[in-house]
Amino acid sequence: MQSINTQAAKTGKKAKFRAIGFGANFLVVAVATLLMLGVSELFVRTFVTVRNIGPVFTTYDPIYGKRLKANLHATRAAPEFHFEINTNSLGMRDPEPAKFPRDGIVFVGDSFTMGYGVEDREAFPAVIRGKLESRGIALPVVNTGMGDNGNGRWVKFFEHDAARFHPRLVVFQVMANDFDDNLREGLFKLDTNGALRELPVGPPGLARQLQSVIDDVPGLAYSHLVGLGWMTAEALGRRNGLSSISAEDSGDERPTDALTYALIGAAVDKARADGAKVVGLLVGLSGQRREKTAEIFAQRRLICIDGPNKKDAPDMFFKVDGHWNASGQRRAAELLMPVILGAVGRNEGLAE
Repeated sequence: MQSINTQAAKTGKKAKFRAIGFGANFLVVAVATLLMLGVSELFVRTFVTVRNIGPVFTTYDPIYGKRLKANLHATRAAPEFHFEINTNSLGMRDPEPAKFPRDGIVFVGDSFTMGYGVEDREAFPAVIRGKLESRGIALPVVNTGMGDNGNGRWVKFFEHDAARFHPRLVVFQVMANDFDDNLREGLFKLDTNGALRELPVGPPGLARQLQSVIDDVPGLAYSHLVGLGWMTAEALGRRNGLSSISAEDSGDERPTDALTYALIGAAVDKARADGAKVVGLLVGLSGQRREKTAEIFAQRRLICIDGPNKKDAPDMFFKVDGHWNASGQRRAAELLMPVILGAVGRNEGLAE
């Protein structure tokens, strides 16, 4: 009996020593990993230029695929700029409204409308809000702009959410890379008869799940190492034809461009059917693409203007990033103001 007890004691001691050894090894590995990550972070900060540093602005959405985070308060740093972005409870880059913003002006577009690279007050919808207020026109201004998306989101907006806003005027901002974005997003496709067919939105992918993990760790989203990872993933996607961030295009048409024309036309028609006036703002379009896009608005007797372009006004763009800087945003507002006053000012007795 004593022998059995002695043997059990020895076995218990061995198990205890193994547990201690495992814990010590785990601690060593953990410390080594943290040190390696720390050294890597310092190396990237010192020797690597990271295009974007800061949290991802969007979150998964089962209807749109993604949407801007509501109540977001974040900063984004890049070699050419550093800016803050704030969204309200509606997930818009606007001040928190005192009441739901109905019967106003809704701006629909991508990162140029959202105002990527500039402060909240410098995005052209915010500049226009200020100009209207200075004239005594107290119309709600809603900026639905979101970067890295195409025109399928427009169609879905007027199917699911626009009625709540009941806009008096809608400004559609069309970007040169919408043609690629519409293919990459896969929200719609054309059937054999040329009609739009909505496609199902899949569940969150691996990148979105990883983003959620990063968001849950305080400060991790501002890591240069994480920023390098996102930049590498974006570059690989662009190399494989999955994305395009160029502010200009060649103007050459492709057979797949029919999808973009159909989406723009459908969104414009839905906005008009809801009683809204419509204005088009083109960014970076040239050649046949510009002509056919402008024709969508002209056929409906709608005004369509060109925003600042990089060829004629390079000082209004960030040199490397390709978005409008604050000067470009102000110029876009200046170009739109006469059109907006003509559309909504008459009702206020302030049309020029």
